[in-house]
Amino acid sequence: MRVLLGHSDYSSPVNVKKKMERWAARLRDKGVHVDLFCLTIDPPGPMLLWNELDRNWLNGNKKLFKLYEKLLMKCKDYDVFINLNGINLHPDFVKLIPIIKVYSCFDDPESSNILSKPVAKAYDLCLVGNIAEVKTYEEWGVENAEFWPLGFFDDERDPLITEEQICGNERDVDVSLLCERIGERRKERLDKFVNAFPNGKYYGHGWPLGFLNENDKLALYRRTKIGINFHNSTGPINYRTYMLPANGVMLLCDNKSHLAKLYTLGEEAVGFDTVEEAIELAHYYLENDSERKKIALAGWRRAVNDYNELASFNVGLRHIKSICSNMKSNYSLDDAILSLHKSKTRGDARFYIWGFWVSMARKFYRLLKRAVRK
Repeated sequence: MRVLLGHSDYSSPVNVKKKMERWAARLRDKGVHVDLFCLTIDPPGPMLLWNELDRNWLNGNKKLFKLYEKLLMKCKDYDVFINLNGINLHPDFVKLIPIIKVYSCFDDPESSNILSKPVAKAYDLCLVGNIAEVKTYEEWGVENAEFWPLGFFDDERDPLITEEQICGNERDVDVSLLCERIGERRKERLDKFVNAFPNGKYYGHGWPLGFLNENDKLALYRRTKIGINFHNSTGPINYRTYMLPANGVMLLCDNKSHLAKLYTLGEEAVGFDTVEEAIELAHYYLENDSERKKIALAGWRRAVNDYNELASFNVGLRHIKSICSNMKSNYSLDDAILSLHKSKTRGDARFYIWGFWVSMARKFYRLLKRAVRK
């Protein structure tokens, strides 16, 4: 199966483009036929929110349509197109793509109305990164929606960590967390937890220590006993869910009921529902270190075996293969390009008509001003 993977490229302390290229190269080395296509219009840059995306489509935005034509031409060499970050493709364009179309989104539900909900139904399959929100996609009318674990990037796991290191006494950081501290709801919970563990290591946007250098991240995880994980609301959905256990850290994570679908609670990870419960559990496992080590070890084995980048990617491929026999595009490449050009022409016409009336309004306004002065 030949896969074309559309991805974003945004401003970040990490070079996103190079990170994606290294990831794809590792997957190819392991036998996956995957290539990349950047869906950001002027990379690195932000994604288009739904209202802006819809407006640009209707007005025939030149940069957007150039991106779309380039994508159509690229698709002819592949069997499947995956929109990995769920960005920048208008649903009317998605319907033109002449191969299997897969939507992948790892959004919090707070952003669904401006990101995933308006476009998801246009795809043949939705691979949902938030295990708590698969049913939400079905409620939107999506026929094929499956969970796709985010997993961890193999270069974000310390390969020198062993069972002996996890079970030893080398870890000297009780608690650590790398995340932003901006959203009011999560900030309140974070601050309450940090007040209980002021000696922990906390980094990211909004923290007094700021960002941790990317090169120092694995070193911190190697020293950490408990990795606390808070989400904005539903989840688990973030990389920490997989990266912390993969580095021998005991995962202490919210969204307890859904965490239980990823790990065996009390054996491979520990879940909580309230910040008070998180504080109590953290104290308990710091005081009962042998139990913490046992959970950290089992979580490490589970993550390394089931949530490495190849295993996680293969979950998505299995879901895609399960629908392949029932999927057939209504468009050939030539038909798709022709329809795209027609949409662009209609967009240009709307743009010029709108511009004409704006111009006429301005002329009328100037004439009116002159008449008033006389």
